[in-house]
Amino acid sequence: MLMVFFSWLIIGGAALLFGKAVTDSVYRNRLEEMGRPDVYIMTGLIVLNIYAQLFSLFYKVAGIADTILGAVGILLFAVWVFRYFRQKKSAALFPGCTWERPAVWRIAAMLFCFILTLIWTTQEPRQYDTGLYHAQAIHWIEDYGVVPGLGNLHMRLAYNSAFMSLQALFSLGWLVGQSVHSLNGFFCLAALLYACATVRLWGEKSLRTSDFLKCVMVIFVVQKRYDISSSGTDIWAMLLVLYVLIKWSEYGERGREDGVMYGWLCLVGVYAATVKLSAASIVVLALYPLYLFVREKNGKAVFAHVAAGLFILMPFLIRNVIISGYLVYPYSGLDFFNPDWKMDEAVLAEDSLDIKIFARGVTNAAEYDDSFFGWIPGWFFRQGMGDRVLIAAGLICMPVVLYLLIRHIRSKEYVWAALLGTGIVNLIFWLETAPHMRYGGPYIYAFVALTIGEATGLLGKTAGIEKAAGGMEGRPVWEKALCVVAAAVTAVFLLQYGAKLADLSEMEGKDLVKQPDYLSWQSTQYPVDGVHIWKPDEGDLSGYFAFPATPQGGQLAALRLRGESFQEGFRHE
Repeated sequence: MLMVFFSWLIIGGAALLFGKAVTDSVYRNRLEEMGRPDVYIMTGLIVLNIYAQLFSLFYKVAGIADTILGAVGILLFAVWVFRYFRQKKSAALFPGCTWERPAVWRIAAMLFCFILTLIWTTQEPRQYDTGLYHAQAIHWIEDYGVVPGLGNLHMRLAYNSAFMSLQALFSLGWLVGQSVHSLNGFFCLAALLYACATVRLWGEKSLRTSDFLKCVMVIFVVQKRYDISSSGTDIWAMLLVLYVLIKWSEYGERGREDGVMYGWLCLVGVYAATVKLSAASIVVLALYPLYLFVREKNGKAVFAHVAAGLFILMPFLIRNVIISGYLVYPYSGLDFFNPDWKMDEAVLAEDSLDIKIFARGVTNAAEYDDSFFGWIPGWFFRQGMGDRVLIAAGLICMPVVLYLLIRHIRSKEYVWAALLGTGIVNLIFWLETAPHMRYGGPYIYAFVALTIGEATGLLGKTAGIEKAAGGMEGRPVWEKALCVVAAAVTAVFLLQYGAKLADLSEMEGKDLVKQPDYLSWQSTQYPVDGVHIWKPDEGDLSGYFAFPATPQGGQLAALRLRGESFQEGFRHE
């Protein structure tokens, strides 16, 4: 536990320092909205992830990368301290916040979430894909940075999520003696604290869409509790999507029409796409700030945001080309390069099809029917009962959302039209690409939450209910009941989260200090072009320590080194 907490302090401190430095410089005229902890930490994480990816292009992401980061962080901290004590003008840590004494229930909820997330993170990483390729991908970045043609060794290493570089940056193996896997725990803790600190189900006369979305964020974290200690990419990608939707709702609820603020959220969406391609559809929101900039004839803002988006994308795309030879793996349509390490196009086609049929619940590729009504019925009935109810709820919400979308467009409330339209696009994109609940289940949760929030707001307007503060008294009975239901459902999920306390007695004493390491599976070394590659004896899991490894033993005969060491990469014959 102490190791996890120590890593969280480093992650949070670095994200806050770098995020504050960038945000205060770029958005100095908007710190009333942008000078908040969540904005600083989100911006900092994006900056740190870009740094980790760029560093990996030249060297391994380990001690030197962390030392440089630490030195710059100390310098930034010293500059802030100097401004705080020496300059007359304010150098507040969070200039966008007005501090009030939090309610007792908020303090209790945040403390509860902190303790439970710490416990859930101090577990063995048992997610299947972590043993399959996550741990290997992180190990490669820790030891070599980016390696040309790495996808030829193991095609899943070509997925190249930006998350892996950030996890390598904060794995701290050079410092604590093992590769720490606490990043998802930090993300979940930050999401829970943000939701607990800002949700206001009881504070206003009219319910807000953002509050329902914050309940969804809590529910999602609880559902992913068994994966928190693993190094999977699903958690961070979906939390980014939910965060964008929540902040967008908050800006809309406060009547903001500042394209720069919405533009920042779109940049977070671009970053989410580099974490996992299943989050790419959130970028559709960019149409709204583009509309605002065009209306204001602000070409400079358009150029600045496009440039920033490309800056976020470029390290991810460069790593893609180096690892697989393609701009975006596993889509061979974006084929602009021809390096000698380029993966076979047939491998991309096979992997892309495998992802789709796996997500659609098909076990036999020969029986796969790609037509919409060919796979939808079987896919639906293969879901669990809870997921079927959720999908049905999303289907019921669709005509309501379409009605609300048209109403917002007619009323020229484009900020809400953009939000609802993106909710529809998210669902369509998810269904057409990889409709596995693991990849995009929160899209349905968020869609239902958007429907409830917007429909409640419309009913409130129709009934003439004011949005001014005043507690529960001014609400009609149906709104009070909805408030109670939302709070009760969230509380039930948090109780499931808290059930982990019962396992404390089973934890070993060493777990109070160290985090359990990555799991390992029996593997055997095979000679390949003068070096040795590990291959699992059974199944396809190898873990972190049998390195380098691949479960694709059939392609070892055609695998060749591009030079004399792993650093030069791999090619196939």
